[in-house]
Amino acid sequence: MNTIDQLDAKLIQLLGQDARQNSNSLAKQLNTSSATIRRRVKKLQESGILHVIGVVDPSEVGLSVNAIIAFKVAHDNMKTILDTLASWREITWIATTTGRFDILARGRFTSTNELSKFLTEQVGSIKGVTSSETFICMDVKKGREIPPPPTL
Repeated sequence: MNTIDQLDAKLIQLLGQDARQNSNSLAKQLNTSSATIRRRVKKLQESGILHVIGVVDPSEVGLSVNAIIAFKVAHDNMKTILDTLASWREITWIATTTGRFDILARGRFTSTNELSKFLTEQVGSIKGVTSSETFICMDVKKGREIPPPPTL
């Protein structure tokens, strides 16, 4: 397991706010040299701790419906169900969970009609899904988005 110190943590926080900042700007904010910043960023990237990616506002690219879908599944089908859900472009995050549901997934859709079609046609065709419950997110106060899939 990789560990980070306080300087790395502050550097990651600043890059999380704006990853376009150059090493000189970051160095001034962190009261260190730009060479130190470049070395730290490289080390964080090589260790797999830091990934610099483009992030979009999904609603600005037509994906205005944000839904959490909770699944109860037959446990002997868990891996197949996870793989199937993860392969669909609409699903942006997925995890197995403890508690009332076995799997939680987050999806992005252009409309409630698209969401309905997805639930009926795609989710409805998965063997081993015993039930699902869908929650449409109304106002997300905090959360990062991943890059959109190649075909919107």
